[in-house]
Amino acid sequence: MLQVVAEPKRIDRAIRRLHGALQGVPARGVRLTWRGGELRTTIHWARDDGFWWAVEPRHTRDALVMGHAPEPPGRRESITCEINLPREGADRKVAGIIAADDTGALYLAHSGRLSKSGFREFLADGVWRPVRWPDGEDTEALIVAPLDSPRLTRLLGRFVEAVRRFKAGAIPEPQTALCVDPSTRATAAEACDRTLVDIALFEELRKRGVFGGRADLFSRPGERPQPLFALVANGHPEELAIAVGTLSLAAARGDGGVRPILVAPAELEALGRLPFPCVRYRWRGARAVFDGLDDALA
Repeated sequence: MLQVVAEPKRIDRAIRRLHGALQGVPARGVRLTWRGGELRTTIHWARDDGFWWAVEPRHTRDALVMGHAPEPPGRRESITCEINLPREGADRKVAGIIAADDTGALYLAHSGRLSKSGFREFLADGVWRPVRWPDGEDTEALIVAPLDSPRLTRLLGRFVEAVRRFKAGAIPEPQTALCVDPSTRATAAEACDRTLVDIALFEELRKRGVFGGRADLFSRPGERPQPLFALVANGHPEELAIAVGTLSLAAARGDGGVRPILVAPAELEALGRLPFPCVRYRWRGARAVFDGLDDALA
């Protein structure tokens, strides 16, 4: 179980790591506004991920403030969300959390409490994990991003977009449900990467006219068998066995109407004799790209 970090030195190290890892084009002297306040500061625009960010010191905490920005920010911007992080101790009244796993890896997390209720249900397919506080109490938190992830900025952009849509009253996006049940060995970091692979694959399928809903089934017009995908994100034997077993069982029950397709990391070996196609994915920056997808759909 993830542990909430309360020691001042570890929190300070985590905030410095967060500040150093985030990327973006600086815009100086921007006037930020929110309900009941404003400030003028330097923000950083993460162009490819559609948001800006700034780390602002407060009295007893640091605030990571962020705003939705598909276009270059102007001289005045509205804050979409902020993650407040206490400089010492653990405060359940503050939404921001620095958590650590049993290897010492650090994560940026959020309690899920926003200005209005229902965010947990809105983002049901987020990476929600139990966390243990220093006093022994357990709660659930949204894992926003591992602080050591090369995809930190992309994951934060997904969080900002989710908060923006939630505050605007949008309906939850359909869950692509490409993932089989996660392996019990999967870390929170692997789960975060899994969501990015899932989203990228869904976008590629949508470009090709393959439309999906809440089930694993993606239907196409015509008489072709319906593709059924199972995603292996971390390559653990248990996860691979579940994915292959799920596809094999679905194919056996499908009576020719289902075309099973496995999606697996490019570096995963010993998959050459599967009875169904395997699409390989690799990372290009913070985006998953797929090899063999068109052949598998043909």
